[in-house]
Amino acid sequence: MQALELIRKGIAENTDLDPATVTPSSRLDELGVDSFTLLELIFTLEEQMEIELGSDVGTPETVQDLIDILQPHLPTDA
Repeated sequence: MQALELIRKGIAENTDLDPATVTPSSRLDELGVDSFTLLELIFTLEEQMEIELGSDVGTPETVQDLIDILQPHLPTDA
């Protein structure tokens, strides 16, 4: 599953938004993702992807920022 799909699913589970409205350029604050919701989203993504992002990832402001954080952890096609 691609990063955007995982993020859309996670945001939909933590807000009342339709996942189709979440785009890479969407600002997390405009989607209703506050700091607490962001932590929940990151924990959910770590669990789903079986990774640990650590505390040095910074604070993403857009969906693209989250994609950039997750992308290196996604499996690559061999």
